[in-house]
Amino acid sequence: MVWVVLAMALLWGWAVSRDEATYAPPEPQVAAAVSSATLLFVDGPAGRIDVLESQTAIELAQYRSGEGSFLRGILRSLVRERRIRDLEAGGVFELNLLENGSLVISDPETGYWMALEAFGVDNRQVFVTLLERAQELDIATSTADAR
Repeated sequence: MVWVVLAMALLWGWAVSRDEATYAPPEPQVAAAVSSATLLFVDGPAGRIDVLESQTAIELAQYRSGEGSFLRGILRSLVRERRIRDLEAGGVFELNLLENGSLVISDPETGYWMALEAFGVDNRQVFVTLLERAQELDIATSTADAR
């Protein structure tokens, strides 16, 4: 039993320490974007995350400490990809609803993306809500400009 545990520990150590310089992001989906938003995630005080529309810096949502665990997990994955490539952790991420129905969050700096429907309907809905709020903001901005 000790040998099995030791072998598993060595295998885990090898997997963690291997060189990731040859890693490439997955190939992007070929469907065109139907709707999109560029989002900025800002660390606030006491573990809060503020979600802003990147161009206007208008707040779309706010998640206090202990809230938005799925959103936090997605952000950790995206930031991890930046850290692997020695890039700044902050920056904008793109949220796109594709014509094939896929909702994708991507990082323009790394090319890394995730199809959010893979995580279930409830988790996907967190990002659908952000996209809808960004769209409402765009409509409101366009209406104000027309006056």
